[in-house]
Amino acid sequence: MKPRPSAAFTLIELLVVIAIIAILASLLLPSLSRATEAARVTVCKSNQGQLMKAFLMFSHDHNDSLPGNFWDRANRDYEKSCWLLGQTDGNYRHGPESGTIFSYLARNRDVYRCPSLKVAKIGDRYGSNGRFDYAAFLVLGGAKVVNVELTSEFRHRNGKREWLPTPVVTEEEAEGGINTTNIEGGHCNTDQIAHRHREGGYYASIDGSTHWFKEPRNCDSWCWFSRAPSGKMQSFGHVPNPTWGWWDRQ
Repeated sequence: MKPRPSAAFTLIELLVVIAIIAILASLLLPSLSRATEAARVTVCKSNQGQLMKAFLMFSHDHNDSLPGNFWDRANRDYEKSCWLLGQTDGNYRHGPESGTIFSYLARNRDVYRCPSLKVAKIGDRYGSNGRFDYAAFLVLGGAKVVNVELTSEFRHRNGKREWLPTPVVTEEEAEGGINTTNIEGGHCNTDQIAHRHREGGYYASIDGSTHWFKEPRNCDSWCWFSRAPSGKMQSFGHVPNPTWGWWDRQ
């Protein structure tokens, strides 16, 4: 009797199977990548919402005042020092543990990081410094919550104007300073909102909600205006030093 041939793949059949797997992978990987990024976006948005809630909880415990910012580090009263760096020399490595709102976030460092950004060496314009990726608008440091309007005006360079929920905490563009020249938590001057999520970024507003906004590349903090306590429209681009309560005096 002739021996029965054993069942086995021929080389052609094996190549066909490999080709089919490669085609399926090429079809599925983009979908998986989009799903993964969507999850990261959700976390990033949630992080900013939690930071804003911590700001508001802080205000409830401190005479209705929002936390201080970068230029408040020298304040003798720790509670009026920086929300991110506390009473330190300003070295980014002190954040976020030294900040005045850290305890309001169950001492969770992950809340300060955008999961879409990979940790990069300091000076890398497109990565994270590894400790924090969010900043707060500097002019509102120590401001009374009641003195911050719910809406603000964004003035485009082309003359267009639109009213939006007033921003307090935002994800900052890494190439604008938060991992290059100014590694701190103050958002002001030429700082920009990130463009990493659908070419835009998220920010948390004074009412505790979060919003997506595509800030034009030719705009920065100077394009945001809100009505100060005096009734005057004031830009968020200023760099007051110290910061605590500056907005209340405008």
